[in-house]
Amino acid sequence: MNTEVRRPKGTVVMYSRITIWLALLFISAGMAFQSVQVNLFTQSEVDNAFAQAMASQMAHALKGQLSDTRQLQLAASRHPKTLAALQQPDLAWKATLKQFMPGANRIYLLQREQAMGLQASMGYAVQQVVSRTLNGAEMKLEAVKRNNKQQFFWASAIKQPGGKIVGVLLVEYGAGWLKQFQAGTSNQLGQVVVNQQIDPDQSKGFEIFRFGNDTHQSGTAVTHSINDFWYLTYIPTAERPQLELMPLASAWVIVLIATLTGLFLIVFLQNKALRRNQLQLLTYVRNLSRKGDNQFPRFTLQVFHDIAQHMEHLLKTARPLATEGHNSNNPPEREKQDVALQQPRINKPRPDAKNSAEPAAMLVEEMAEEQIPEIPADIFRAYDIRGLVGEQLNHDTLYWIGRALGAEVQQRGFTKISIAWDGRPSSPELAAALQQGINDSGCHTITLGAHPTGLLYFATHELDTSCGVVITGSHNPSEFNGLKIVIDKQTLAQEELMVLYHRIARGDVAANTPGGNEQRDLQQAYLQRIEEDVQISSDLNIVIDAGNGIAGPAAQQLMEMLNINCIPLYCDVDGNFPNHHPDPSQPHNLAALQSAVKQHQADLGLAFDGDGDRVALIDNQGKIIWPDRLLMLLIEDILPRNPGRDVLYDVKSSRHLAPLISRHGGRPGMWKTGHSLMKKRMLETNAIIGGEFSGHFYIQDRWYGFDDGLYTAARLLEIISASNCSTAELFATLPEDVSTAELTIDTSDSRKFDVLKLLASDDQLAADARVFTTDGLRLEFSDGWGLIRPSNTTPKLTLRFAGNDSAAIDRIQQRMKQALTRHAPELQLPF
Repeated sequence: MNTEVRRPKGTVVMYSRITIWLALLFISAGMAFQSVQVNLFTQSEVDNAFAQAMASQMAHALKGQLSDTRQLQLAASRHPKTLAALQQPDLAWKATLKQFMPGANRIYLLQREQAMGLQASMGYAVQQVVSRTLNGAEMKLEAVKRNNKQQFFWASAIKQPGGKIVGVLLVEYGAGWLKQFQAGTSNQLGQVVVNQQIDPDQSKGFEIFRFGNDTHQSGTAVTHSINDFWYLTYIPTAERPQLELMPLASAWVIVLIATLTGLFLIVFLQNKALRRNQLQLLTYVRNLSRKGDNQFPRFTLQVFHDIAQHMEHLLKTARPLATEGHNSNNPPEREKQDVALQQPRINKPRPDAKNSAEPAAMLVEEMAEEQIPEIPADIFRAYDIRGLVGEQLNHDTLYWIGRALGAEVQQRGFTKISIAWDGRPSSPELAAALQQGINDSGCHTITLGAHPTGLLYFATHELDTSCGVVITGSHNPSEFNGLKIVIDKQTLAQEELMVLYHRIARGDVAANTPGGNEQRDLQQAYLQRIEEDVQISSDLNIVIDAGNGIAGPAAQQLMEMLNINCIPLYCDVDGNFPNHHPDPSQPHNLAALQSAVKQHQADLGLAFDGDGDRVALIDNQGKIIWPDRLLMLLIEDILPRNPGRDVLYDVKSSRHLAPLISRHGGRPGMWKTGHSLMKKRMLETNAIIGGEFSGHFYIQDRWYGFDDGLYTAARLLEIISASNCSTAELFATLPEDVSTAELTIDTSDSRKFDVLKLLASDDQLAADARVFTTDGLRLEFSDGWGLIRPSNTTPKLTLRFAGNDSAAIDRIQQRMKQALTRHAPELQLPF
């Protein structure tokens, strides 16, 4: 060993010390800057007190005007002439009332039977205000935006002498109603904003009015509550000279820049020195082990100098150098020595003489590793796991998916997973295997039992875990099954599902102390939550077709709780689906329901899919109301209370949705088909409602935002019961194209994507069309549109066409047919 090489003085700790010194300098500079802030505290307290006083004064003034208006309208509704005018129209008295109530634009005297069906002309929000008043609710003011026009409505009850409510005095106040309040408030000292916030979610409110000086705003805004859902915010303006902070902070800024520059320079030099010393160490050890070269390098860091000395000592004591009696030209021996140096040494008991001749590998006892079977990758689809029972999905497959899922859930910080399953014969056994795998991963499980998928989603919001999985094949034939997985209230899709596959492939599945299991029954709580949210205004007679899926019993119980007369059709659970597939997107699966609605003269019919997360509707004349038009009805109910919010629909939905959403004050957004993809996009955009042509609906208004056929059906029934007209008449008011059902073309999983690429580059196909490539290829023309996209769950291409008339559909179909014939002549086209 060369002992004459000088030991370097530089150390890794030296750099750490310099870093600490610089950090201390930075802290000192920060404390100096803090002294500047202290000088601002007194002025800040004065500003805050002024803002509080101004906000309180303005809120008091606004409350006073609202109270005056309320008292005037209550007096008007209690006047004997008002009751007389309700029973016998009196235009003179209505004119007197209008003069009696300043700011009133229109006055309506509505008898109880006239108070239903206002939504067609005045919107659902006004209808609800009137309905609540008829039911004895306290008189409340509500602002409504409809067709980009802001209106104020106040409804008060008209009572007979005995106290019975016989009608409603509904008054519409115009935008100038609050001018008296605005004129009496100074607008030179800041800005006043009044917002209406009915929903707890702050993003769902809207601004009623704003006035005052909106320039040079300064200080903290102060908000006061006016009533249950009106809030006044005062934003003060800068009336005093502002303290210039830059001259005071300039020294701190200079110190900050110098500190950061010094830190970056030190880190750069440290990394450079580490890399250089590391390379020297590796070169020295390699030369020493292979050639016996003992030319000790000149390190600049002490730690590498010490390591090199220890490595030299280790190599010399482990074996003699090649120059000390070994033939360096003996490659096999040298190779064995090099390998021995690279392998870790394992301390084991010395074998006895009898076993000393046995290979060393026979003396090492190893724990038997778990044998993980090969899991087919193609069962991990775009938004769920799905495959053939027995071939692709069996006990072993579900067990290892459970192991991977348990590991993933624990890595994300959760400890429990809820499990439910549908009515297929294979589901309970697959659920048991999945539970065993999850428990063996060290994760706990909550067994919910056989229930609709909506109940599993509900559990992730209401139980002490936000994770869950449901075993279901949805609408597929009984020989299929699958899994829908939720982690942290979000359904896994695409790459997130493939994470589970890769975990299994690399054996990254937790194996800790087995987790426990508990049983929970949530059906009553789930149905009660729906029942408490929905108000049915009139008697309804309906037919329900569950297609022998899992939703049948729960749907019947829900209708009973809502006091709706329900005629069940295939509502007993039979996972073999003896009557028809539980897929309400296919017209032939709705034929029995259409006949039953006509036979029983029902108000409507509802159809659910196999796991109950989708719904379809038949009107009283037996006509299929496609889900994109159901979404229109929900939009007209929800958007007036949530103006400005996003609304999502998938690429298979009607072209009339975008203008309808804009007309009601919303922001339309087209997105990819698939329940997981839609829910993820709903979260990203904070959309108030979304829907797919397949029958999935996502309602954030009064609900959790997940797709649930039972809850969506209840909301539709609420709207229809309040409409005061037949289901057919109600939907006749909504725009409708002539359209095809969803068409499919059989192909292969790889070929379907190739065909889409070819069509996307076809200029003849896209000529004169507005092209959307959000999901597949959607072509919109002035009189219709056509869509072709690859199915995410089957080896098929799916298509849909709609237009003003059959001629438009035929023309668009012919163009699509010619393009498919050019690029994929082997396909059998259904049109």
